[in-house]
Amino acid sequence: MSFQKMFVAFALFFSLLGFTGSTFAKEVKKPIPEILKEVDVKIQAALDALPSGNAQEIATHIKDASEIASELSANYKFEFERDKVVLKLKKSRELVKKSDFAGAEQELKTAKEGFANLPKYQ
Repeated sequence: MSFQKMFVAFALFFSLLGFTGSTFAKEVKKPIPEILKEVDVKIQAALDALPSGNAQEIATHIKDASEIASELSANYKFEFERDKVVLKLKKSRELVKKSDFAGAEQELKTAKEGFANLPKYQ
């Protein structure tokens, strides 16, 4: 067997091996209740940090909650409702940056309630 034939055989073997591996690989997703619990923890951390008045820390907690919430996915209605609640997080983050902590607290409480109601849209 010539060198060229062996090279082609190995190239085919490894390309097929790579193709089948990536085809059958499944993306590992966390369950929705687990993600919602993580989001709730981050929102609660932001609410707990409000009395300190540290805008940077509060904004970081809100940003983390938004990033975790982006992992939530079920169906069109679920994602539509999720996006509405994420907008509340965004508004609260903007209010924190403007040092309107009372308004931010209200938006965070609304967002927390919205995330708690998301499972009924699954």
